[in-house]
Amino acid sequence: MDVVVGLGETGRPLFNVLKATYPDTFGYDLKEVIGEWDGEPVGVMNICLPYFDNFVDVVKEYQRKFSPALTIIHSTVPIGTTSQISDAVHSPILGKHDNMEYSLTGFTKWIGGSRANIASGYFNVVGMNTKCVDAPEVTEALKLLCLAEYGMSIAFAQYKKDVCDKYGINYALAMDWNANYNNNVSRNLRRPLVTPPEGKIGGHCVVQNTRHLNKQHPNPILDEILKYDPEKAHYKAWGTSNIYPSAKIGKDVNIGTFCEIGANVKIGDRVRIGAMSFIPEGVTIKDDAWIGPRVTMTNDRYPPSGKDNWEDTVIEEGARVGAGVTILCGCTIGKGALVGAGSVVTKSIPAGERWCGVPARKMDALEAVA
Repeated sequence: MDVVVGLGETGRPLFNVLKATYPDTFGYDLKEVIGEWDGEPVGVMNICLPYFDNFVDVVKEYQRKFSPALTIIHSTVPIGTTSQISDAVHSPILGKHDNMEYSLTGFTKWIGGSRANIASGYFNVVGMNTKCVDAPEVTEALKLLCLAEYGMSIAFAQYKKDVCDKYGINYALAMDWNANYNNNVSRNLRRPLVTPPEGKIGGHCVVQNTRHLNKQHPNPILDEILKYDPEKAHYKAWGTSNIYPSAKIGKDVNIGTFCEIGANVKIGDRVRIGAMSFIPEGVTIKDDAWIGPRVTMTNDRYPPSGKDNWEDTVIEEGARVGAGVTILCGCTIGKGALVGAGSVVTKSIPAGERWCGVPARKMDALEAVA
């Protein structure tokens, strides 16, 4: 008895293909179970879950539940993931989502790991052609690189369309050009015929997995792909700004030119960030906040001290930070608070208060002295 864990766009087609040959295969998903499990250890556990932060822990939990003799990870995962799971091999799925069952038997099924030959025999009975490699890192890397290469072609298609639009050239002519080229060159030199992404690259494969690859092996080419992340297509960044792919940005956010938005920064909905602002890792800006131009935030009070000593900075809902303000890390700007232009904030500001100066102090106190 075998099991397929995860019955989504890849898991369900795989389940159908396997069950046709191995009729006692059952499917397990949080939303449904197909077939019956007798409670005994399974032979093969097929993992078809999308990757998430605690992916390895969840797979190990399923191993404890089903006690499989062999675990096959079909998911696209960061390099080095499968090696953290005992008795596991990696065998990424290739094919078109709208015809996945056919693709599963049409494409060669690559398998990486010390027990790849066992998985190969399992798939060969089903009618799948297989190719074995020694380490799961090989198949993990090749699948990520494959998706990123496709994403690069899509991103370049948008660049090509932008140039065509500037000179009034019908993009279909650019497609015809490549088709004509492909008809007259050898197969290995043919160019992909790709349409522009129109602001975002859809689906759940290319951008999401390019993000994994870029996190492990950063490259500006990958950054170009990630500009079309569908999760980030709802904000506007003007001109040249450096926005890290791991930054989480809400809806209707407006980012001025020449801004730096660091790794893992969190920005809520309807936030406005002025030009030339510096917002590093560790900063959270909540809904409806207003950040003026040339605002500098920090995350290291005594640089360079290392990440373990960094402190967070929080800008609460509706807070307003004037032009040229510097905010030291470890501070919170309260809900609806106002910080005057040119101030240096060295400690937290309560909700609704107005502060200014170097260092910043409550404006009511300053007015009383004057």
